[in-house]
Amino acid sequence: MLMTGRDRIAHMIYSPLRIVVVLFLVLAVPCCGGNTVVRTGFIPRNIPMMKSAESEETSSYKAKGFALSQYGAVKVEPIRSPPMGDLKVQAEELDELRRRFEAGLQQALKATGGTGDRVLVVRGEITAIKPNNPLLNVAPQTQILKRGYGYAACEIYATDGADGRVVAAWMNTQDTQRIGSEKLSELGTAKKACDEWGPAFRKFLTD
Repeated sequence: MLMTGRDRIAHMIYSPLRIVVVLFLVLAVPCCGGNTVVRTGFIPRNIPMMKSAESEETSSYKAKGFALSQYGAVKVEPIRSPPMGDLKVQAEELDELRRRFEAGLQQALKATGGTGDRVLVVRGEITAIKPNNPLLNVAPQTQILKRGYGYAACEIYATDGADGRVVAAWMNTQDTQRIGSEKLSELGTAKKACDEWGPAFRKFLTD
């Protein structure tokens, strides 16, 4: 079908306009998916968690006077997780994520800066996982609604080995980032989160 002169002018105007609109929407999308998993109860309910001033996806608690250097050693208990059906991942994949999370905590808390026989006991749980959909995360225009983005969440708390008192607690949801390669694999975001939670928890304990 032949276009009239007016149609050709309109086509010349609106084609670049559509490109500009798409680019604007892509760039306007925040870098994260904006998912924050609510508290599950793994951290005891009587612990008053407070939202972080730096991140909406993080809440924490630290007992007055607590310092990591008060402890000569840290014991990291095996990482827990909800039932398999709630996480939408395979059993072997969940095992790998738990190992990564546990190893990250052990490495981050290996040196306490303290001496003596006081032991800090740390417990963690992967509380939620939503895998990415890599096919929806390849082209910028398919990422506008973030339908292919996933997330992972955890809760961690530490108790005094002598009296069982909770001295610190921390929970976080990590969303898929628009800029990064994690979105191109189903568990890319979850693996990244499991690697980063240990160092982040240590930073919280020592700040």
